[in-house]
Amino acid sequence: MQSLIQEDPALANHVDQRLAGNLGQLKRITAGLQRSAMALRMVPIRQAFQKVSRIVRDLSRKADKSVELVLSGEDTELDRKVVEEITDPLMHMVRNSIDHAIEPAAARRAAGKRPQARIALSAYHQGGHIVIEIADDGKGLDTQKIKARAIERGLIAPGASPSADEINALIFEPGFSTAEKVTEISGRGVGMDVVRRNIDALRGRVEIATEQGKGTTFSIRLPLTLAVLDGLIVGVGRERFVMPTTGVRESLRPLPAHVHNVQGSPRVVQVRDSLLPLISLGELFGLPHEGDPCKATVVVIEDAGSQVGLIVDTLLGKQEVVIKSLGETFASVRGIAGGAILGDGRIGLILDAHGIVELERGVNRAAA
Repeated sequence: MQSLIQEDPALANHVDQRLAGNLGQLKRITAGLQRSAMALRMVPIRQAFQKVSRIVRDLSRKADKSVELVLSGEDTELDRKVVEEITDPLMHMVRNSIDHAIEPAAARRAAGKRPQARIALSAYHQGGHIVIEIADDGKGLDTQKIKARAIERGLIAPGASPSADEINALIFEPGFSTAEKVTEISGRGVGMDVVRRNIDALRGRVEIATEQGKGTTFSIRLPLTLAVLDGLIVGVGRERFVMPTTGVRESLRPLPAHVHNVQGSPRVVQVRDSLLPLISLGELFGLPHEGDPCKATVVVIEDAGSQVGLIVDTLLGKQEVVIKSLGETFASVRGIAGGAILGDGRIGLILDAHGIVELERGVNRAAA
């Protein structure tokens, strides 16, 4: 509401020092109220960690494996809803670690490891995010085995050469599993896709660091709150979109020599020493748009180390927006994380960097 008043055209046309001072005071009061409301929503992540402790104790007994769970950062605070929603994904990941990653005591001794395995669960603040890490000292991901299974399922073309990170990320595909047998705990190829979906719904992302024979670390990066975000407002045709600033690296208007066409359409842009795939926001959503990136603006967005140049017509400024859910009907629309009421009273869709990067990969696979 404060943004609506601040940007009302009727007020913008009146230059009055007293009115400007009152509006500034209103902005300070509403910002203070918002900070107080956010503080009330914040709770320690301890309750989620305690549930994980119980499942480690139960599953290690059931799998006949000795597992030590080390917790740190239990007092780290974040939005109450985030704590509630992240608990199930954490339990899924720990369940998979115990069943697939942690070796039996005899195999660990043969590999020169101590018989008791170790899983470390930690949380800490980094910038405007919270990072949750699940690290085990098991056998690590078998990247070649994952690639072979992905080729069998048609997820990777036989002659393709994806990076190790791209291959390892395939464990989040629905129904994907390299397990030789189904156990009572896991191995059905369900669970990790649910983890990815839940983390995406929280506007987060998950990264994998693994070393065969040494272990695997999953890093989940989440926003501190689901209520508000800082966004870059962009325009395509008559529509307005909000791109969370955490996913934006830079914006530019490229020179014609830096844009490379494939079959007559701009597909790649050179940004300094890198070539980035281009994707048009107007094409994604079927909107009238400026097709020439040299006359439009390219916003470089990043997700899990992958960068994409997003073509938009205009940059309209930066604004803190209150996030509104679009409901179950639009929950599966990739590239959209929610909606917001902008300062001029219009509705803007909130873009999801991860979904847009995934859409770009899907377009490239289809073109290949």
